[in-house]
Order: sequence, then C-alpha cells, then structure tokens
Amino acid sequence: MKTVKVLFTTMALLWLVITVSFMIPVSLGLTPFLLISKKYYGEWILFFFAIISAIGIYPLGFLYRIVKWESFKSYLRKVSLTIDITGNIVVGELLNDNFITEASTHKFGVHQETISDNLGENERDETLTSFGKRFSNLLSVFDFDHAKKSIVEDN
Repeated sequence: MKTVKVLFTTMALLWLVITVSFMIPVSLGLTPFLLISKKYYGEWILFFFAIISAIGIYPLGFLYRIVKWESFKSYLRKVSLTIDITGNIVVGELLNDNFITEASTHKFGVHQETISDNLGENERDETLTSFGKRFSNLLSVFDFDHAKKSIVEDN
C-alpha cells in the first residue's frame, strides 16, 4: 500500500506542476480582463485553476479511493451529493428556464441545495414544466420518488 501512496502522490504533484505551468499563459491571456475590470480578474484565475486542477486530481483521487476500498459506498454517496449541489449552482439558470414555471418560488442555483431538492419542492408545488416532470420521472426510474424524498425543508 505504501508504494501505491507514493505513486498516487507523485502523480498528483506532477499534475499540480502541469496545472501551474498551464496557468501562467492563461493568466497572461486574461490580462485584458485585468485592464477592463480588476474586480473579476482574480475570480477568472481561480476558476480556471480549479477546473484544470480538478480535471487531473479528481480521477486520481477516485482511483486511489477504489484501491483503498474503505467505506466506498459512503464515499460514492458523498461524491454524488457534491456533484448534485455543484450542478445546481452551475446550471441553475438553465434549469430555471426549462424545468420550472414562472410561478415557482423554489429556484435552482441556490448555494447548498441539490437539483433533486429543488425538483422535489417544485413537484410538490406543481410548478414543474413538462420537461421538468420528465426529468423527475427519469430519476424515479433509478430511485422511486427520488425528487420527493430529496426535499430538505429550509429553516
């Protein structure tokens, strides 16, 4: 197991070096944004750094967890939940325009909420569009009443 740790740590560090090397030209390419708005320059740099790092580090971390195999089911559940929350933020506007009606009070894109939670709340309130209903039904094929079971009451 020690050899595996060394191997994965080396690969992760190598990816970090590649990421930093790639970020230097990206930072220079974003220089016009610095001239336009200093306010967003840092956010763009952090965004690109996070995306590039994730592309290499996430698969390594996932493979390493498979090799260790400790509480893998719990790990998959946590990763799925995190992807769901991230997806809600990243595609929130798209989902608002396509999955829910104008009358909805439960909008997508809210920090720390899942897509499933918002689908469930809108399904309960009958504010899903036909496309939103189809997507909720698709989730129910894999986990019966998934959206309704995912509702977390806001305090």
